Amino acid sequence: MVRVRAFRYSSWHFFDFLFDYLWLHYEVRVPKATVIEIKTGGGDINAYSLTGRADLKTLGGPIEVSHLTGDLRAFTSGGSIRVQRIQGDTELETYGGGIEAISVDGRLKVHTSGGWVRIDGVTGRVDASTWGGSIQAIFSKGNARGGVLETSGGSIYAKVDPAANLDVDASTSGGGGVSTGLPVRVAGAISPHAVRGTLGSGGELLRLHTSGGSVRLDAL
Repeated sequence: MVRVRAFRYSSWHFFDFLFDYLWLHYEVRVPKATVIEIKTGGGDINAYSLTGRADLKTLGGPIEVSHLTGDLRAFTSGGSIRVQRIQGDTELETYGGGIEAISVDGRLKVHTSGGWVRIDGVTGRVDASTWGGSIQAIFSKGNARGGVLETSGGSIYAKVDPAANLDVDASTSGGGGVSTGLPVRVAGAISPHAVRGTLGSGGELLRLHTSGGSVRLDAL
């Protein structure tokens, strides 16, 4: 076990906040097979080349993780999140920035309150939501796990394997239309603002919805 902590043992005063800053930087090298838990009240977190579960939390900075074999949870209240080459279920959340997830072998859940979402190469179910940006999601070949892509202020662009068996529900409630380049068998009335039907023989549900943009669903 490696445990690193920093506390400031002094009474707080208003002028301390204005003039007396304390900046710390840690670089910790551990064996590759290490479970990590990192929390900081203000700063960025970077984690690379590890085998083990990772739980990361910062109250004010970006997070970057790459080449991790294990489940990942990452939260920041004020920064972007970027992950790549993750082998495990992944959960990412930020209150003020964009999220990028590239090459995730597992389930992916992401949420941002004020930014864009970019996903490329996910083998499991994808749940992605943002209150103020667009979503781009590219599913891995053979991925038929479905999921939900939802934004309140942007467009959605998704690409899936045309050979996947999925139920599709794509809609927009303002600002654009819905279009697809996939052989979706439409159920019910045809509408420029909604496409509902099945891809292949049908299966898990893939839902795409935006309140302020367009939706486009294409083949890989």
